[in-house]
Amino acid sequence: MERFFDLATEPRIAGAEALYCRRRGGAVDYGETYFNGIPYEKIKKYTAISKIEVRDNSVFVESDSINRVNCAIIFCTYKREEYIKRNVNYLSEKLKGQCDFEYKIIVTDNGKTLSNKDFSDDVILIENANSGGSGGFGRGMREAAKIGGFTHFVLMDDDIEIDFVSIQKMLNFLRFVKPEYRSLAIAGSMLFSDRPTVQFEAGGHFGQDGIQKGFGYFLDLTETENLILNEKENDINYGGWWFMCMPFRLIEEGQFPLPFFLKYDDVEYALRCGLKIITLNGVGVWHEKFESKYNSASEYYNMRNYLYLCSLHCKGFDLKKAEKIAKKRIREKEKRQQHKMAEAARLGFEDFLKGMEWLRTVDSEENHKRISALNYEFLSYDEIEKRYGVRPENGKFYAPPGRKKLLDLRTWLPKKYVFTDSFFDKPVQYLNVGFAVHCDSSFNRAYVTNYFKDSEKDD
Repeated sequence: MERFFDLATEPRIAGAEALYCRRRGGAVDYGETYFNGIPYEKIKKYTAISKIEVRDNSVFVESDSINRVNCAIIFCTYKREEYIKRNVNYLSEKLKGQCDFEYKIIVTDNGKTLSNKDFSDDVILIENANSGGSGGFGRGMREAAKIGGFTHFVLMDDDIEIDFVSIQKMLNFLRFVKPEYRSLAIAGSMLFSDRPTVQFEAGGHFGQDGIQKGFGYFLDLTETENLILNEKENDINYGGWWFMCMPFRLIEEGQFPLPFFLKYDDVEYALRCGLKIITLNGVGVWHEKFESKYNSASEYYNMRNYLYLCSLHCKGFDLKKAEKIAKKRIREKEKRQQHKMAEAARLGFEDFLKGMEWLRTVDSEENHKRISALNYEFLSYDEIEKRYGVRPENGKFYAPPGRKKLLDLRTWLPKKYVFTDSFFDKPVQYLNVGFAVHCDSSFNRAYVTNYFKDSEKDD
């Protein structure tokens, strides 16, 4: 019999024990959990597995056919040294002793802050210009093409937390797939680092109407009914590059990411390649919520790359629709006093108008510096109090009014300042407000807009 995966018994992150085992009285059950559950329906549909057994803390299977799997595991990193060293060294150590497939780990260092001594000898480290995630992953894919012999490649973010069982289950599943499914791609799910049993997304769908939908949003994966729901097949046509496995033939055919730098590169690539994508319970990583990294540069790439994506893959998309999207987004930011973000969105629209040839030839590193100059300065709550004389208090943000109040803006009294949750706000909260403190309560930090002092404008 062939090993499928080893039962994971030690949680990789605090608060995630219920994803590994269930305690009933004095007994411990590993079966009906996210990481250790067996995906029976997808095994039946996609693999040649004919028999399954649980013994010696491992799951073994018999299969009518076994495929050779040789995977290029590609990380892209930029000045997150501790994250990348921890992840790569952990996987390198685990893979050496417990894998039933071939592999090579490749690290693309966009920040040029790492050295070979940071990793074991079997890890390939590549220095690269800061070309963002798309450029870094693309460089790693090209390096893998030079090595050759791979059947699959996996793309992973540097700042994730991963359990070895996820990559073991993913790649061994591919060893047993039927011949007609050998080009199968597997999208790893993303779970929240601060809520480790809650899932952000398990694959997604981007429609020709430009509407993006993720599957499995905010499912608590400790619940049996949610595990069953999460294992059902959805119309997935892209997967996030926090953890994504694809057939190596795409690289051999010359398919590489567009130079999007950040945002929508994973969606565009999957749509262009026409991948058949599935997810599996137990194949996922923990990642910080994206709001913790959001700033004006993110707004630029969201605008520019979304418009490029729509122009390539949406039916009937034209300049008129692009202008409508851009104007709406810019107005939304202006209403929130986020003038720098509004400017970043405007620049994203202007750069989209320059066309694909401009995108392919622009110096992405210099362009990123230009856009990043619009980023807001996040300050601790202590620094906010020191500079502005007010202190945000968690749970006491200025809440959006109800529908009735929205109908009568005459009753809206002017305010000197307002505290808002920068990710769950509404434009009306900023009406008749002198300055706003946009709070990120997860990290007790904020940025200030429209603050006037001594006739100078900070924003």
